[in-house]
Amino acid sequence: MEMNDLFDFEFDNTENCWNVTHYYGKCEEVILPESYKGKPVKTIGEEFSPYNKRIKRVTIPKGYTSIGALAFQNCTGLMNIKLPESLTSIGPLAFDGCTKLSNIELPKNLTSIEPGAFENCKRLTSVILPESLTSIGELAFAWCTGLTNIKLPKNLTSISGEAFLDCTGLTEITVDKNNSAFRSVDGGIFDKAMTTLIFAPVGKKGFYSIPEGIVSIRFDAFSSNCKLTGLSFPESLLYIELCYINKISERLTNFTVSGLNPVYCSVDGVLFDKNKSELILYPKKMSKTNYVIPDGTQFIGDYAFFNCKYLENIVIPDSVSFIGESAFARCDSLKTITLSNKLRCAIEYVIRDETGLQIISRSGNPKIGRGAFYDFEGQFVYRD
Repeated sequence: MEMNDLFDFEFDNTENCWNVTHYYGKCEEVILPESYKGKPVKTIGEEFSPYNKRIKRVTIPKGYTSIGALAFQNCTGLMNIKLPESLTSIGPLAFDGCTKLSNIELPKNLTSIEPGAFENCKRLTSVILPESLTSIGELAFAWCTGLTNIKLPKNLTSISGEAFLDCTGLTEITVDKNNSAFRSVDGGIFDKAMTTLIFAPVGKKGFYSIPEGIVSIRFDAFSSNCKLTGLSFPESLLYIELCYINKISERLTNFTVSGLNPVYCSVDGVLFDKNKSELILYPKKMSKTNYVIPDGTQFIGDYAFFNCKYLENIVIPDSVSFIGESAFARCDSLKTITLSNKLRCAIEYVIRDETGLQIISRSGNPKIGRGAFYDFEGQFVYRD
């Protein structure tokens, strides 16, 4: 590893080229070197110059092929960066927290945007994804609240549904008509075969009927800025990666399910399995303050009531023998939960001292999932 005092760059010698590993200068405009000691510089290393608040503009010359992880993380003064057409990869968290970066032109040969690459770039208002792009990683553009629309290019084959997590200004995601992996129908993004819902329509308000033929819903299909208030599941739907529907969508008031669906059903707007033995999801925005879980229910699923703001009192019948992980977590308005006799001996190891609840320990194996009542500060009522 060598230091170039003239340009305040540090280099790492690799086969037939250099990797520029660090920048220690104090300039507002940084122009990276094309070559050093007669050999080309082709890559920017990990943590090249993170937390450098002086840098405002960066020019990366032709010949560079990759930007390493965390290279410009939290460079909060960075407003503009010029990327060469030779660049093929932008590493994890490379521009995370560059809060003044308002636009960026991605090069035409770019093939991958790694996880978190542009996370928290809040002023980023426009991104054109090049046709060469094949993958977008998890949280790649998360919390980019200035983004309003995205078009997925024709060669994209892999994308994390959380790539645009909490992009609250995003109202439209579309797909190039020649893309072989994805398609867009009425604002929703699906796999090409129209069997999996990948993104629910981000700009749609009110009620949404998932098309017949859809077999599965990906866990991250519903973004935090989802404006849907109701969901209808078709006969064909067999599998939902569940918890994120209720963890993320803040506005849901009811579920409806085709009567011919073999896996799921709806009871008064609440999602159950077909046999009504498991309460799967209770809509967050359902306005009831009191809810009596139907007798015959045996299981309350993970995250089933997570973050339900209106519920004050819940009665759990004797038929219930299991409560899943975080089932009642973050239910801020809850005052009482009346537990079934079968759960009377199942409190140990579940509720934490800092919540202010009394922990009642009994013999027997715990039957309540981890954090089921986390942050609940009310009281438990036990039946005699």
